[in-house]
Amino acid sequence: MTNDAQPDEYERTPPPAVNSYTEWDPLREVVVGSLLGGVFPAWQESMARVVPDAARPVFQELGGTPLPAGLLKAAEDELEGLVEVLESHGIAVVRPDTAEHQVPFRTPHWSSAGGLYAGMPRDLLMVVGDAIIEAPMSWRCRHHEVDAFRSLIKSYFRRGARWLPAPRPQLTDALYRTDGEAHGGTRGGTDGEAGGWAVTEFEPVFDAADFLRFGRDVIVQRSHVTNAFGIDWVRRAIGPEFDVTVVDTDDPHAMHIDATIAPLAPGKLLVHPERYVHHEVFDGWDILPAPAPTLPRDWPMYFCSPWVSMNVLSLDPETVVVERQEEPLIEALTGWGFRCVPVDFRHVYTFGGSFHCVTLDTVREGGAARYLSRPARW
Repeated sequence: MTNDAQPDEYERTPPPAVNSYTEWDPLREVVVGSLLGGVFPAWQESMARVVPDAARPVFQELGGTPLPAGLLKAAEDELEGLVEVLESHGIAVVRPDTAEHQVPFRTPHWSSAGGLYAGMPRDLLMVVGDAIIEAPMSWRCRHHEVDAFRSLIKSYFRRGARWLPAPRPQLTDALYRTDGEAHGGTRGGTDGEAGGWAVTEFEPVFDAADFLRFGRDVIVQRSHVTNAFGIDWVRRAIGPEFDVTVVDTDDPHAMHIDATIAPLAPGKLLVHPERYVHHEVFDGWDILPAPAPTLPRDWPMYFCSPWVSMNVLSLDPETVVVERQEEPLIEALTGWGFRCVPVDFRHVYTFGGSFHCVTLDTVREGGAARYLSRPARW
């Protein structure tokens, strides 16, 4: 071998199949969900804590039946528009498998008239470093939702990613509060039995969308779908390399933290002006209260509030994808130094999410740095 020979190909370290430590490092690959074949969720009482009041009779009557075709088509067109935008920025996009959501299913303890959709991968999957975590979700209709993403997960695993599926929950009646006390959830309560949450501590459950990544730190809220048992499981699963901190939010309908807190870059935090409760880990960060959403009052919203408007997606520390008609938010972010990429997405709002919800960032540049304040007692 001569001195000017190139390094042996086998001596080069291949890049990890997944690599994502923050919500803002430069995005290189992302999963975008699909609403095709989606159905209304079968009603369960724990939903009453989080969905709009008007959704209850709809879910009770139409659970397991197809979502409205016209609205669904418009939302799918918007998802395809997002894919085009991401690819135009040089970001690789992968999609879930086609799945049949209309098929009823049952366990020995309960039955469901059908599933839901494969539209919100952020709800059921989380990438922490080189690991993909499967969430044990508390809505029974979502029990098999991850199946649409299984071939992707197996592909990542075969290429070196760690695969950490949480224990699949039983979802028996023991998990759910039925005593009329599950209406609180404001400011908290890390005590699962005292906070008035819709789920008890019977078994570990969580939605991945209740977590946010800040390098070596992971932030989580307790909510009507995420219990302390589930948070403890995540803490142990990812190990001592990461610190998991529970933060309070002032939200009686708490479900998914990314419409309350949105970290956009190191030191910059977009927050809900009423739900955000300051935690000392954010000392020294610039905090921007999000402007009120511009969604018309009569816009159909089956799953969430119009504040999903602040559910933006960072492409890098200077660039965010924002709903095109949220002009006050675009103006505020532009004034804060960000380049905004406007994309039509209101029809996706209808079905429970926006840009952060419908994506799972599998590869971002960067590693596990420290970004949050760590008080001396820690």
